[in-house]
Amino acid sequence: MPSRFPPVVFYTPKELGGLGMLSMGHVLIPQSDLRWSKQTDVGITHFRSGMSHDEDQLIPNLYRYIQPWESEFIDSQRVWAEYALKRQEANAQNRRLTLEDLEDSWDRGIPRINTLFQKDRHTLAYDKGWRIRTEFKQYQVLKQNPFWWTHQRHDGKLWNLNNYRTDMIQALGGVEGILEHTLFKGTYFPTWEGLFWEKASGFEESMKYKKLTNAQRSGLNQIPNRRFTLWWSPTINRANVYVGFQVQLDLTGIFMHGKIPTLKISLIQIFRAHLWQKIHESIVMDLCQVFDQELDALEIETVQKETIHPRKSYKMNSSCADILLFPAY
Repeated sequence: MPSRFPPVVFYTPKELGGLGMLSMGHVLIPQSDLRWSKQTDVGITHFRSGMSHDEDQLIPNLYRYIQPWESEFIDSQRVWAEYALKRQEANAQNRRLTLEDLEDSWDRGIPRINTLFQKDRHTLAYDKGWRIRTEFKQYQVLKQNPFWWTHQRHDGKLWNLNNYRTDMIQALGGVEGILEHTLFKGTYFPTWEGLFWEKASGFEESMKYKKLTNAQRSGLNQIPNRRFTLWWSPTINRANVYVGFQVQLDLTGIFMHGKIPTLKISLIQIFRAHLWQKIHESIVMDLCQVFDQELDALEIETVQKETIHPRKSYKMNSSCADILLFPAY
């Protein structure tokens, strides 16, 4: 994808329809992407396009969320020493250790303290030589496993990126700021709260295991790509992101910048059967009804609905009135 794409498309977590990428570089967030997070009562105070940024706000960097080994080891010694003391105290008082006692060291130490409290902790003690066995798996399993030296059950979860996700959402202007780049406004949902994307809908999952022709299977693989393109279409389909010749989509008032075939297919499907035209006509009808109800309040004598030319809704270089109002005075 071109570097003109705003970072929000790549770094937004998957639940909000982004790619959920992790950043290890120094990615600047363009000024224009933050204009919603900066909004105050006075509206937008300043707006600069382009990829520059005067406050140098960076995408959060992964370095800051993963402890280096050295500090992990030092931390681990402290935590395990603390645990031994607490255990001694508990034994002396003839009681069991509770989660409250270990709350601050629960997910610290190597292996993590919480590995002592999982349900198969007794059997794990007999699992000897597991590190060498996972290392040896490279000769049995074709897939490369970068974490051959660690095991979630034995060592616990050695990294936690929850803070990273939270900070990433904040850096990109909060959930509202992110959704300004997407089709969310077009869905007409009152709030974004329930709008977390599942990994895939049940339909895709269930179809995977059925007998499908190759064409059907490749069609199934296109669904996530097409969904992604449509969701981010307000950002992708813009003159300054997808620089190309502007063409109007048949039978709709949508302009496409450059060739984006997946998006084109989605939009044509959405507005099939002259839907754009029908929406235009139904809005005109609704307006006529409102005017009819408010004749006295608006001092209107008659409301006249003109015949709508079939191409009126998407002909952008000429126009005419749909409704004529005659005053009562």
